Amino acid sequence: MNITFLFSKLGLSDDLSQDIMLLIFIAFVSFVYGILIGRTRLMTVLINIYVAYAVVAVVPQEIFDGYELKILAFLGILALLTVLNKRFFDISLSGSGSGFLFRVFSMSFLQVVLVLSIAFSFFPENAAMEYISGSAYEYLVSGWAPLVWMIAPLLLMFYIYKKIRR
Repeated sequence: MNITFLFSKLGLSDDLSQDIMLLIFIAFVSFVYGILIGRTRLMTVLINIYVAYAVVAVVPQEIFDGYELKILAFLGILALLTVLNKRFFDISLSGSGSGFLFRVFSMSFLQVVLVLSIAFSFFPENAAMEYISGSAYEYLVSGWAPLVWMIAPLLLMFYIYKKIRR
């Protein structure tokens, strides 16, 4: 069943239908990701995302034969750091209750969007358009969007820890 087709039957444009599906997909992946990673490793994975991106960003372009290899290098470094994270960092979210679940979901949501933003920034624009709509590409990759997605998890982290310490 094509849900995008159902949205278009409701009178929504194709781009808006794709954007809604992307948002539903991100929300679902964020929920599953937050449950699988857990509160104890959520913050360390955020640090691993930044480190993996920094490493891939400084590697000379001649090393990568295409954007696919750059994406695989980013995901490979991220996976390696996540597997080895007990040796590097030990930062976790703490707490309980409904506010805690919101913190875990919102942090996992921002991390999933950050990874998508980084991954799609490695794609050439025309190749990215095969997977997401033009407006989603603008939200994730164009202009100031990558900077916003890089800073948003940090701001949430500072907000969470400030609120916890009160």
